[in-house]
Amino acid sequence: MDIQLKELIETIKKDGIASAEARAAQIIAEAEQKAETILQKAQKEAEKLIQEAKREIGRTEQASRDALVQAGRDLLLSLERRIVLLFEGVTKAATQEALEGEGMVQILTALVSAWVEKNTPDIEILLSPKDYQKLEKGLQSRLAKELKKGVVIKPATSVEAGFRIGEKNGSAYYDFTVEGLAEILSATLSPRLAELLKKAAKAEG
Repeated sequence: MDIQLKELIETIKKDGIASAEARAAQIIAEAEQKAETILQKAQKEAEKLIQEAKREIGRTEQASRDALVQAGRDLLLSLERRIVLLFEGVTKAATQEALEGEGMVQILTALVSAWVEKNTPDIEILLSPKDYQKLEKGLQSRLAKELKKGVVIKPATSVEAGFRIGEKNGSAYYDFTVEGLAEILSATLSPRLAELLKKAAKAEG
């Protein structure tokens, strides 16, 4: 009896240990499986977050690039407008300088002489009161022959600088005023200048 009891106790102990070991192994395996699942899920979530972060960075960078490009375009357009306005001012100043003093006398002398030779001498030249007072004697000396044929030179308050020329009592005049000539030059050259600026901007870009 004693021997059988001892054997039974030993068997129970062995079976209990084996069962406990098996259970422990099962628990460990389940824990490892859960840990692996959690790890995989965490890894996927991390990859997802990384991709979203990259996309957000990309969007931010693109928005920044777009903003910089737009700012550059705005700056170029503003600069272009300022250059064109400056060009128009320089054109007007250069025209005014050409139509002052001796330059005016030379232009009028050549123009009137050619006009009288090919057309009727019954023409009149309108000067600003200031230019008329300053240039009258010089013009009368240079255009003495033409004045005798009927050419008239007189002041006109409608002219600020430069001159207008046309047939007497006619409704049409050729406008050689500073404003008129500068407007013609600017209308012709400003678009070309603007186009050159645009081409330069594209080349830089």
